[in-house]
Amino acid sequence: MFKKGDTVFYGVDGVCEIVDISTLEIPGIDKDRSYYILRQKSGNGTIYVPADCDTPKMRRLISREEALELISKIRDLEPLKLKNEKKPEAEYKEVLQKYDYLSVLKLIKCIYFRKQKRLCEGKRLTSADERYMRLAEDMLYQEIGAALGIPRGDVLNYLISKIDGASDQAE
Repeated sequence: MFKKGDTVFYGVDGVCEIVDISTLEIPGIDKDRSYYILRQKSGNGTIYVPADCDTPKMRRLISREEALELISKIRDLEPLKLKNEKKPEAEYKEVLQKYDYLSVLKLIKCIYFRKQKRLCEGKRLTSADERYMRLAEDMLYQEIGAALGIPRGDVLNYLISKIDGASDQAE
């Protein structure tokens, strides 16, 4: 399915490059089984994924066109609707485990609006909301950055400029 040199998105580890596809010389590991050997783009971790395992954790990276289309829809995209406002953590986990950039964006919008509401009430964002917001933003910004060739640290400003530019054109 994938080949050496492909850039993929792998679970919460994010954007990775397939640096090799081979067997592993590790005691206790089947020496006849091939593995994708992934190198994280942000960080220096190495991940081994069985090549014969069809895992939803690993998928192709979104294209430039898909990233631009997603950005164009950010304003109109509905935030994630929580079933349990008091205990949202299980729903947050479920979204992140789908490894789907559209769901992750909906989660970010949901937590953003929760934050605004809590600030109006004189409260801070919960630690769970903060943690899942960071995870979701990191996943989304890594992927958009890789698809558009933008450093991960510049993605938020790029998104803000595109969203603000879209609202200026609508007026």
